[in-house]
Amino acid sequence: MPLNPRFAVALAVGSPTGPGCGAPAAVPPANRPLRVLTSQSRPANRELQVRAGRTCDPFSVTVDDPDVGDTIRAIWFIDPNERYVAEGNLPAIPGNPGTASGSSTVRTLEAPTQFYSQLARFIDGQKHRVEVLVTDGEFIEGQQVNLNGEALPFLDVRRPPVRTDGTVVPVEAFRDDFVWFVTVTACP
Repeated sequence: MPLNPRFAVALAVGSPTGPGCGAPAAVPPANRPLRVLTSQSRPANRELQVRAGRTCDPFSVTVDDPDVGDTIRAIWFIDPNERYVAEGNLPAIPGNPGTASGSSTVRTLEAPTQFYSQLARFIDGQKHRVEVLVTDGEFIEGQQVNLNGEALPFLDVRRPPVRTDGTVVPVEAFRDDFVWFVTVTACP
């Protein structure tokens, strides 16, 4: 029976030492993408008038991550710039990590208290963009070079590499976001 050429190529690519020689290459641990469940995020409307206060109009996102052991991190923004880094005196607001309970893959992350304090600064009758970024990695501030050669900070997500069979293997981090456009009023 002749050797199937596609099978032979797969063997040559799959083994670091050539077909039939040595152990197979280390396979990175699987990390599957998380996603924001838009129908379960609060407030439910994406464009609305909100009252600035945790007890008036609470903000939260519900995230589904099929990797039960992952910790989900969130960072909250009001009128973020295109690089998602703090500028001026309005910082990005880290949220509390969400950890799945039992075998559930769904977690809800609520906006932290500092978010409502910042939101109250925007009672001005104008629309503002409220955005939450969620990740199964770590938020880090990286550098990005623009067309003028300037190194500018930007928000990135990363997971630490893992060691598999003596080899360091990178693990991809995923992120998702949810956006509201809000006009802010006082909370009684």
